[in-house]
Amino acid sequence: MGVVVTEANATERLGAIIALSEECCDAKALELIWADSGYSGENFATAVMLVCGAKVEVVKRIKDGFEVLPRRWVVERTFGAVWALSAIKQRL
Repeated sequence: MGVVVTEANATERLGAIIALSEECCDAKALELIWADSGYSGENFATAVMLVCGAKVEVVKRIKDGFEVLPRRWVVERTFGAVWALSAIKQRL
């Protein structure tokens, strides 16, 4: 896992492409990327395919208001695990 810092006027899509193209990122091992609607569009999906060969699947909202989105729990669980490991590492 790594961090990429971009200019303030860079879009999230551009930041994602930059992060995937970094050598510290093992992006070639990715097969599928779940993303929210901010990453929709053929241009982004094509750029991801060219950079790392992964398919982009956009998880879209079905209705207005609160809704439990499919696969959102995977993201939340991953962030939770990273946070927990970070806290453990700081105590060592």
